[in-house]
Amino acid sequence: MVEPLLSVRGLRTTFPGPFGPVAAVDGVDFDLAPGEVLGLVGESGSGKSITLRSILRLVNPPGLVSGAVRWKGRDLAGLGEPDLRDVRGREIAIVFQEPMAALNPVLTVGLQIEESLETHLGLSGGGARTRACELLTMVGIADARQRLDAYPHEFSGGMRQRAMIAIALAAGPKLLLADEPTTALDVTIQDQILKLLLRLRRELEMSIILVTHDLSVVAQTCDRVVVLYAGRVMEIGSVADLFRRSAHAYTAGLIGSVPTGEGARRPLISIPGTPPSPSAMPEGCRFAPRCELAEEACRSGKPVLAEIAPAHLSACRRSDAVLARPHA
Repeated sequence: MVEPLLSVRGLRTTFPGPFGPVAAVDGVDFDLAPGEVLGLVGESGSGKSITLRSILRLVNPPGLVSGAVRWKGRDLAGLGEPDLRDVRGREIAIVFQEPMAALNPVLTVGLQIEESLETHLGLSGGGARTRACELLTMVGIADARQRLDAYPHEFSGGMRQRAMIAIALAAGPKLLLADEPTTALDVTIQDQILKLLLRLRRELEMSIILVTHDLSVVAQTCDRVVVLYAGRVMEIGSVADLFRRSAHAYTAGLIGSVPTGEGARRPLISIPGTPPSPSAMPEGCRFAPRCELAEEACRSGKPVLAEIAPAHLSACRRSDAVLARPHA
């Protein structure tokens, strides 16, 4: 077994609620191998983005993060803020979901890249500007030297996303956390951004955790997938395992609701109901109220994330029934 680059155990993030703490992330466990692209998928509100932020402790008070996050064998939970700042950007970088909210509108793109270079690498002046130009070129922005003096509003959506990636890569991190980097982009630009990430992963020998709700993006880019629902892990497995033999009713529902474009046309099957409110989580399996396979045992006691095949884990008491169903 390859030693994990990142190991997350019992990650829990809570916020105050009217009737007590509300867990947006509730006991999340997963590992990331060197050079791997790991997808975090699930419906909106599943805890995907908060999981990414919690890894780097980017959750502001009164939010509270607990659990173990081991990075190259070192537990980030035990680091003070100065040491965490050295890890953020330098070793682990993040690309936020909305570039216009993450980029500073009153600073040029070049200054924002140079700021990261100065903070993490000590570069300044002409050396920082030269490196910033190289980074914009690396992420596919033409006329990079002229574009350094442009402001974020002068970039298109795809270019802003590329600029965000350039800032994230400035210090040469070994892990990139990408929070829905293709949201609100047209399909052509989405494809370009995904291909860019895969190229950079290969050239820079970098790992990626990719948050998305788009299963076609998962199929195109990821090696393994973590399926989240209501703040908990439902299933973990390779892309092939999840698409060909999903072992959790929720995963099967997600896949069944997406058109395949192959074989005979078939009606799409939607998942009934809506995700539970974070302040009123059901007992037992959190997907049970929406699951047609649920039994009484599913509604009592937290299901255990168990291995049902090598490197394939599921937190479903009805995994056998799910696997027995025909898969697309």
